[in-house]
Amino acid sequence: MNRDTFFAMLWDDYIEIAPQAEKIHHLFTRLGETVVNDHVAFRTFSDSPIDLDHLQPVILSMGYQLQDHYTFEQKKLIARSYAHPDATAPRIFVSELMRHLLSDPVQTILETVVSQIEPDVVAGAEIFARGRLWQPVSLADYNTLADESEYAAWLVSMGLRVNHFTVSLNHLQQLTEMQQVIDLLEQHHFPINQAGGAIKGVPADLLVQASTMADQVEITFSGGQKKVVPSCFYEFAKRYKNADGELFGGFIANNADKIFESTNR
Repeated sequence: MNRDTFFAMLWDDYIEIAPQAEKIHHLFTRLGETVVNDHVAFRTFSDSPIDLDHLQPVILSMGYQLQDHYTFEQKKLIARSYAHPDATAPRIFVSELMRHLLSDPVQTILETVVSQIEPDVVAGAEIFARGRLWQPVSLADYNTLADESEYAAWLVSMGLRVNHFTVSLNHLQQLTEMQQVIDLLEQHHFPINQAGGAIKGVPADLLVQASTMADQVEITFSGGQKKVVPSCFYEFAKRYKNADGELFGGFIANNADKIFESTNR
């Protein structure tokens, strides 16, 4: 799958469960802005047929290169970022839940989920829009997961799919400051992720970010119970140049730690 087809596939899947993203995109374009995607992100399980080691070859096959590694001890996550030699290509960020670091009851639930994933499921880039690769868990199990790890609950309910797209402020002409973006979104009643403050990071970090709170979708759990749960959100990023005059291309773990909370209940 070529890169353009890949991101088009992701966008189509994304706006189905995050209609706010399409609305915000249209809001920006009506103001005369050209919306460029800075990066996308995915979530997955450790020790599974869709863990980082299984997904990475697919990303590399599209011409991407491994950029960096990250650890989020409190959330029990690790992550990798990928960049393409073509500077116009969006970056890719994939995080992984370290199942063995969670409580025994949560590990038991997740093992039941992961055991349903076909061993050879990663056959191509389509895997990144497959969604849930297992049967729904019970509402009780979902609540148990969410009480310990919002990330785990989101992943079990939403599956392997793009978690968010990201508007690059570096490519905007009018909305060049993050506070301008936040003010505009609030004027149009889009909820902003306030974890650690609406704006994550400072220019000295070379990356400033903000995000909406995730849209909500109703899903059916095993046994037929229904519940409205968080789906996906929209992020905004502005990058700054380093001392050598080069635009920072990586990620800041402290920022990302708070961005994860965009899918909290």
